[in-house]
Amino acid sequence: MRDLRKLHFFVVTAEIMNVSRAAEALNISQSALSRQIQSLEEELGCRLFDRIGKRLSLTLEGEHLLPRAAQLLDQADALSLRSEAVARGQFGHLRIGATAQTIASLIAPALTIFRKTHPAVEVSLIEAPNRTLVEMVERGAVHVSVATPDDPGAFYLEPLFVARLLAYLPSGDHRRSASELPIESLADAPVLLLRRGFMTRDLFDESCRTAGVRARIVLESDSPHALIAMVEAGHGIAMLSSSAARGVRTSPPISVSLAKDFIQRQVSAIWSPLRHRPAALAPFILSLKQTLGSDTLPFETSNTSGPQK
Repeated sequence: MRDLRKLHFFVVTAEIMNVSRAAEALNISQSALSRQIQSLEEELGCRLFDRIGKRLSLTLEGEHLLPRAAQLLDQADALSLRSEAVARGQFGHLRIGATAQTIASLIAPALTIFRKTHPAVEVSLIEAPNRTLVEMVERGAVHVSVATPDDPGAFYLEPLFVARLLAYLPSGDHRRSASELPIESLADAPVLLLRRGFMTRDLFDESCRTAGVRARIVLESDSPHALIAMVEAGHGIAMLSSSAARGVRTSPPISVSLAKDFIQRQVSAIWSPLRHRPAALAPFILSLKQTLGSDTLPFETSNTSGPQK
């Protein structure tokens, strides 16, 4: 059958068992309803009704078809309602990429807000460093990442916050009370870094090249807490971003500068203009912005301007 209208006409007629009243309920003429029923019978190759004068009764084939047709129409109605809800972002699947630090400090509280209005949306989180997050958006592995792309013009993006490079110094280092730590002062200093691919690491490496500084790397790790543990044991200076500061319980860090300017970078929600964008994406980004606007997170600054390309 090309559509479900004929089945609908059949079910209504079978429930009322009167063509004229069924036609009235369907808001069509009696002759039009009779033609639709006849067409359905021809399509199925069997009679569905016995007509005795003005009375109708279901044939054996009609009795067999009625409950199945009613169930099919109910399923079609449910599918239609669900499709409409998916289009409104009430159902569906949203894949989100972020670093472990961002998941802990931003994604987790934002999802609490998001689930209050979109409890039926299935959410999958993928943890990865910045470069991988950008690549996952490009190939469609995630719908959105909280990341810093090298080429912002290749994505749709919503600026979220500015992450500043911070230094955690061991006890006894006289620079802990300074207002900033010039990266030029780190020549041959023992530093503790996240692995390559993390935004913080890229920012540190780029700044060292600009300043002509060659730091001595003691540890490369995926874990900010491992870096802090090494600092507290006196083994070097850890470099983390302000977005990773939440949950780090140690002496306050100080901002790292280059030529007297703080070293920092814009972090955004990014998604691809070439990939499917689920309807739930927009309300999720709004949840991110609401979380940032709560003033409960340790980000240096926030930016809530409209989407850019």
